[in-house]
Amino acid sequence: MPQDWFRADLEDKERYGKELNLEMLPGHFLFSKSIEVYAHRDDATDDILCRHIDSDDLYTVVHLTWSMRPEIDNVHPTVEFHGSYEEFLQYNSKLFN
Repeated sequence: MPQDWFRADLEDKERYGKELNLEMLPGHFLFSKSIEVYAHRDDATDDILCRHIDSDDLYTVVHLTWSMRPEIDNVHPTVEFHGSYEEFLQYNSKLFN
């Protein structure tokens, strides 16, 4: 796990997962997909890393808005990254190192 990310514990999974499900509207890229919150960033970016349960190596970084309500369209919360774990490490390294 990159140093600026923390593996989600049970409480994190519940808190971030609840907000993600609340923000998503039908038609969102992740709507009705089997995912779990895998990690969260260590700063105020509101980014979470989700693992796709039905896939061996597929992850998505989502930027939550913490609006505490459904978003205004199906583009939000925004998907910042989608790919394998190795690709996630490369994405993170380019942006934050």
